[in-house]
Amino acid sequence: MKIINDWDITENEKKDKKEEEMKDVVEEFAPVQKLDNNLRRTQKRLRRVINSNLGQYEEQDKFLTLTCPKLKSREKACRMFKSFIKNLRYNYGNEIQYIAVMEIQNGDRLEDPSKATKDIHFHVLLFNCPYIPQKVLQDKVWKHGIVDIRKIQDYTDISGYLVNYLSKDDTLCVKGKKSYFPSKKLKKPTEEISMNEDLIFKFLSDTRNEVQFSTEYFVERVGNISYMKLIQKDDDESEISIIS
Repeated sequence: MKIINDWDITENEKKDKKEEEMKDVVEEFAPVQKLDNNLRRTQKRLRRVINSNLGQYEEQDKFLTLTCPKLKSREKACRMFKSFIKNLRYNYGNEIQYIAVMEIQNGDRLEDPSKATKDIHFHVLLFNCPYIPQKVLQDKVWKHGIVDIRKIQDYTDISGYLVNYLSKDDTLCVKGKKSYFPSKKLKKPTEEISMNEDLIFKFLSDTRNEVQFSTEYFVERVGNISYMKLIQKDDDESEISIIS
């Protein structure tokens, strides 16, 4: 029979307590980490869709903001936006495409955060939309509050600008619901992952392709990976990952 002295019991208790504390930390952190990972994946998808559509249409791209006082309900906001798009296309053409993101005014971008209204509003990229007077959009198409619309003049990181509006707010991040709203006929990005040198050469030798970004990194059990983002003139965005 083994005799366990007081020191052994104390040390075991300390070890058990530490393990319980670590378990609590992991359980508390896991949902946050999962949420952050989901947000990063959503941001990546959204950025690709935006980059695939910027400058690809006959009409100049536009940035639109839709506001509505005291709008707190996600469901109501979605219904209002759907009605807005229906009115917009009915009056100005079904070829109008869009990407929209909801945001809650929480004061992060205000000089005085205490003036935050907590209202839901929309940030929208409009593609192939003709000129529409701001007053007409505000009073006859949106009808719920102030509208700001501007032609995009500077295309420096437009995707990053819209992606930053994606929120982790519980009101907007609802399981099974969309984080952003793309129209169905947007141009789709393409991605190629290949070890085929002929395919890689085909992409790089195509004079329509312009390298927008490139980097290299190492993945264990895979090897060195070269990543390039290509913008194809008058066509879709393409991304290729080269494994060497």
